[in-house]
Amino acid sequence: MDHQHLRDVIRRENEEMWHASNAQIFEESSHDHRVTHTVTFGDIVGHDAHSKLAQMYMDAFTDHHMRIDHLVVEGDHAAYRITHQVKHTGTYLGIEPTGNDIKIVMSYFVRFEGDRIAESWMLWDSLLLLRQLGVEIPMGSHS
Repeated sequence: MDHQHLRDVIRRENEEMWHASNAQIFEESSHDHRVTHTVTFGDIVGHDAHSKLAQMYMDAFTDHHMRIDHLVVEGDHAAYRITHQVKHTGTYLGIEPTGNDIKIVMSYFVRFEGDRIAESWMLWDSLLLLRQLGVEIPMGSHS
C-alpha cells in the first residue's frame, strides 16, 4: 500500500472539508460503508451521515483554520492529530451563537481498505469545547 497516497487522502479530506467547505468529500475519500466511531455522536455510518455531521459543524462554526499536526501511516492504518480553530457563529447542539473563538484538538485513527477510508475513530475533548462555548460544567471536588 502506498503510504504517500494514504497521507494524501487524509490531507485532502480535511482540507476540502474545512478550508473549502466541501461536505461531499467523503464520497471521494471513503467507502460508502465507512464507520466513524465517536463518543459524542455514536457511530457515523455512510457518506450521507458523514456529510450531514460535517455540515452541522460548518453551519455552527465559521472561519475554519485547520492544520494537521502529526500524521503517521503504518500498513493500512493511519493516526493523525489536527488543531482546528473556528468562530462560533451558528447554533450548535442547541447552543446559540456566542461569537467565541474556539480551539479544538482532535485525534483520529483510520483504517483503509484499498485506497479509501473504511473505518475511523475520532477522539476529542468535548467538555473543553462546551466550556469554550460558555457552558458551565460542574466539576466534583477532590477533597
